[in-house]
Amino acid sequence: MRAVLRASILLLVAGCTRPVLYYPPGVPRRDLPIPPGSSSAASSASAPVTLGTAAVVEPAGHALTADAAAAAEYLLERHIMMPVAGADPAKLYDSFDDARDGGRTHHAIDILAPRDTPILAADDGRVLRMSSNNLGGITMYTIDSNGLLVYYYAHMDHYNDEMTPGRTIVKGDTLGYVGTTGNAPKDTPHLHFQVMRWPADGKYWDGEPIDPYEALKAAER
Repeated sequence: MRAVLRASILLLVAGCTRPVLYYPPGVPRRDLPIPPGSSSAASSASAPVTLGTAAVVEPAGHALTADAAAAAEYLLERHIMMPVAGADPAKLYDSFDDARDGGRTHHAIDILAPRDTPILAADDGRVLRMSSNNLGGITMYTIDSNGLLVYYYAHMDHYNDEMTPGRTIVKGDTLGYVGTTGNAPKDTPHLHFQVMRWPADGKYWDGEPIDPYEALKAAER
């Protein structure tokens, strides 16, 4: 696969009385929008990155753009880790295209596990944002070490106290614990795991979704 452009990410530590900014060297200090409905005020910035185009066969049932197809290929090359401790990849169900209330499409994989099961970092990178909203409940966004993919973990019961926005993470780090916050059924604790391509406009919470099913099936446990 062709060389991937690297991007540095500007992170604001959320929830502090005096905001603390994380500015990697050489990154322009440009504000980006805040995810709508978020309960904490934080901003982040980054130079836009793209994956370019790739001649790939689109999986049946998914209308991927060339860039998203390249991102799906890149996701496989990341060799991500199963993000729920003890979860069996063979038991996963591909709910990526399933319908949800309000006319939404799921665009994620639900991984069922007992409440308080550790949620693990699927990839190396950094914590991008920690916040809560009505749908996802207690959530975390992380970004891979090349600044190309955003990972969204939702319905957490609570965070690992050691996690903060801007923190460097490696595969297997405990991010939080499985729960039912947000709109999750209260008797079905699970992790809502979503992968998105980092968008050119910097609205990382609204990047183009990538089905992580195949990458999870091949994931390390």
